[in-house]
Amino acid sequence: MKKLLAAVFASAVFTLAAADIHMAGDSTMMTYRGKDAPQQGWGQRMQELVKDGVTVKNRSIGGRSTKSFKAEKRWEGLLREVKKGDFVIIQFGHNDGTKAKPERYTDPKTEYKENMKGFVEDVRKAGGIPVIATSIPFGIYLEDGSLKPAGFLNPYLQSAREVAAETKCDLVDLYAYADRELNAAGEKKGTLLYLELKPGEYPNYPEGRSDRCHISFRGALFYAKAFALLAKQNKLPIAELFKASDVSPMDAALNEKDTFIVKKDEAKTDEKKPETEVKPDAAKDQPSATR
Repeated sequence: MKKLLAAVFASAVFTLAAADIHMAGDSTMMTYRGKDAPQQGWGQRMQELVKDGVTVKNRSIGGRSTKSFKAEKRWEGLLREVKKGDFVIIQFGHNDGTKAKPERYTDPKTEYKENMKGFVEDVRKAGGIPVIATSIPFGIYLEDGSLKPAGFLNPYLQSAREVAAETKCDLVDLYAYADRELNAAGEKKGTLLYLELKPGEYPNYPEGRSDRCHISFRGALFYAKAFALLAKQNKLPIAELFKASDVSPMDAALNEKDTFIVKKDEAKTDEKKPETEVKPDAAKDQPSATR
């Protein structure tokens, strides 16, 4: 009996060790080239957090919603690579709220929910394990020092949570976690996670940049580690793929060394600029977002 249990346990460990992580999302999650440094997406930092033998395949791309990601057959391409036991992290919402762009826009209570449920079902049919992640907040602070409420994003957050509950899909609520942490950190520290860049601070942005929608390498590390932490706290199966860590996401992010500065001559070696993403028409509620 003991030998049988040992064999079953060993088989389960092997299956998890052989699993890969696939990621589908927008510009807050995608992988950027060096000439965009210090901008990164949190999916870009996931590989360094997983155990040996686990591969992270980040298919996230700027400017996409649940609607356009499907229409461009990016979802179809992702599914072709999913093998039994793989995990698929799904995070959409920011661009689903772009009413000015009908090719992206989805109603949060109808089409968005239907698309998210379809993603969950597709992953399961492919033999994978879906994990829904809520969209990350904008790093915008109010005069009283608190983080600005979700605004147009809120119904998408609620629908993502409802889809997870209704389909019994694992959920990592990045928004709720980040909302607490960014409020606790305060604006001075919190904005270090976003692209609030001073003129001359980075070669790629000689005139500086003020973008509280997209994240810096510090923000990317914060959200990647937050995902791993929440997965472990909630005892989700995907948690087994992450290395152990006793450093909090915020401490890790704020202590991250600035190693992502790319000189102008090095930047020229990048052949293609990542596809851009323009945040929803609630631009009046946020700084300009052009990447």
